[in-house]
Amino acid sequence: MNHCRAPRTFLATLLLCVCLMTLGCRRNLMQISSIPSGAEVFVEGKPIRYEDTNLRMARRIDSKKSRGSALNAEEQAFEDRRKEFQTTPIEYEFKTIGAGYQLYCNKEGYLPAKQIVFIEPRWYEYPPIDLFVDILPFTITDTREFSFDLVPEERNVGVP
Repeated sequence: MNHCRAPRTFLATLLLCVCLMTLGCRRNLMQISSIPSGAEVFVEGKPIRYEDTNLRMARRIDSKKSRGSALNAEEQAFEDRRKEFQTTPIEYEFKTIGAGYQLYCNKEGYLPAKQIVFIEPRWYEYPPIDLFVDILPFTITDTREFSFDLVPEERNVGVP
């Protein structure tokens, strides 16, 4: 009888591990601001759209749409604004840690500004610690803040 118990214990342990691995996750955000606010921001040459502020919501909506399921009010409001360009201050959900990002900020009447930023991993994002962090039963949000001080364009009034 004991030989039947081993496969059940193994399957139960395997199922528990799979469930734990799907519970937690990390959310990586860039908070980008500018002085003055209202500037368009580009990351790696691509404009930030409303959908880039919450990739989890965008994936959930895509999944529901592919199954033909109805969207709730919050999801519908997100879907209606999904392709809009965002202006500062904004949050951008990035995917890669330990990488460089080129940020470009543009506002009419101001000189464009560019920054190249490197996202250093936090102490809990190094292997093997990151494996344990990923199975925690809650979401860890890693927020990085970047700011642009925009300089007004000089206008030469009356110069031929």
